[in-house]
Amino acid sequence: MAVKTFNYTNDAYIEAIDTRSELGAMVGNAGNGFFGTISQVGTTNSYTVKAGAVVFAGGLCVRVLSDETFDLTSLKYIVVETTYAPISDGYTCALKAVNVLDAAVSGTVKKHVPIYQKGVGGMNEGAGLANLLEKSNRADRLWSGASYMDEGQRITFTDVKAAGYQTLFLAFSHYTVGVGADDWGWVIYPIPVAFLNAHIGQGHTAGIPVTGTTKTMYKYLYASSNAVSGNAQNVQVLDGVNFRTNVLREVWAVG
Repeated sequence: MAVKTFNYTNDAYIEAIDTRSELGAMVGNAGNGFFGTISQVGTTNSYTVKAGAVVFAGGLCVRVLSDETFDLTSLKYIVVETTYAPISDGYTCALKAVNVLDAAVSGTVKKHVPIYQKGVGGMNEGAGLANLLEKSNRADRLWSGASYMDEGQRITFTDVKAAGYQTLFLAFSHYTVGVGADDWGWVIYPIPVAFLNAHIGQGHTAGIPVTGTTKTMYKYLYASSNAVSGNAQNVQVLDGVNFRTNVLREVWAVG
């Protein structure tokens, strides 16, 4: 037997825990992902799926137990073909070479999940672990400018929760009143996206040291997953400190 299928009713439950949601998070909304090696046999049209490869097909986990070689001279795809037995609620998978993908559904799984296409290479709908690593290393600037964040001022940007980011960063810098923003005196205020989601639109006090003194000013902001709004306190003069000497310059999202 070249492959082993971990199905819903039997050994798919790893140590009695249903891991389908975790697997789904790893392989993306498509629920499909390939982890392994497919190598060409010399200069022929034959390709070998190497033992040890793992395929996620709609939440099923398929382990390749031995090398499987397919001749793609007149065929186009290597697929995981799934069949479903309603009586036992069991799934069986096999690797096959086909020319046309069958769009039918077996149980809750696509009958054909392609893992290789001749002339294209490996196929991975969810982008799998590589996609996770790419996301974990993301650092994107969502907005830049210069704003006192006075009452009525509002900045909008990409919804960081919907985009799957982990942390929102607000970057402030010194501002010379009557001249403009300065590229020094940077202060970064981080907000975990999970915290934003739990406290939508609530107020945040971002403390900002006043350069050359022992004093601290602040910016009071209302933050959500796609916007920050200001407050009249952000343009006040308090204890000899003009709060206009610091402005919001950039908004970043990471992870």
